[in-house]
Amino acid sequence: MGTLAVHLKATYLQLRIYIWMVIIFILLGRLAEFIVGLFADGSQNTVLSDGNLLLLILLLIAIILPLSYYKRIVHLGASRAQYYWGLQFVHVVWAASLAIFNTLWPMLEVNVLHKNTVNLIEAFHWHEFGMAGSFLYQTVFYLMAMALLSMLISGYNHLIGWLLWALFVVAIPTGTAIPSLCVHVVSFFEALLFNGSLLAGVGFNLVLLFIFMAGGWFFTRGRTH
Repeated sequence: MGTLAVHLKATYLQLRIYIWMVIIFILLGRLAEFIVGLFADGSQNTVLSDGNLLLLILLLIAIILPLSYYKRIVHLGASRAQYYWGLQFVHVVWAASLAIFNTLWPMLEVNVLHKNTVNLIEAFHWHEFGMAGSFLYQTVFYLMAMALLSMLISGYNHLIGWLLWALFVVAIPTGTAIPSLCVHVVSFFEALLFNGSLLAGVGFNLVLLFIFMAGGWFFTRGRTH
């Protein structure tokens, strides 16, 4: 457990400037919104929840750590396996932390701050599963998204990695442009994000999570730099 704590601290030190940049940008945006509200009727304005904006931190973690943290920790003598599983632990801690925050923060926004916001939890109907179900669905989905992005970044110097990038870039616009494929694309995202069953939704995300984790390990074990 001590080794995992070291991973968590080391990655935070490497990411803290980006984390605080996200927080500062959110605060500046809300300050600008408050100032504008003093001179205009903003009672009907709807903005994205602050908790949802913090999810940008997860994207930064999935992008920055495979590029910079890998080089640093391997050069210090850690094995690729130690780096990779330490990275997964960091993903879990951050995903679970922001899932908890996004589960509790909307209640504060509505009941205390009286803000009219758009919340992804309600947009995807995860709140219908209760607090525990919403937390679980969020955590697994966030982990899946981080594993996907981390896998793609880890394969940046591998032919298969480039092919995967090309596949993802082409797949969605092609799938939405062709009517016969559009139905399957919509069904995929409904199962992924709007699943009416907590068990099925979490299970589907878990399957994708394990696939992307395996892909990430495939690229990591062959990295030389």
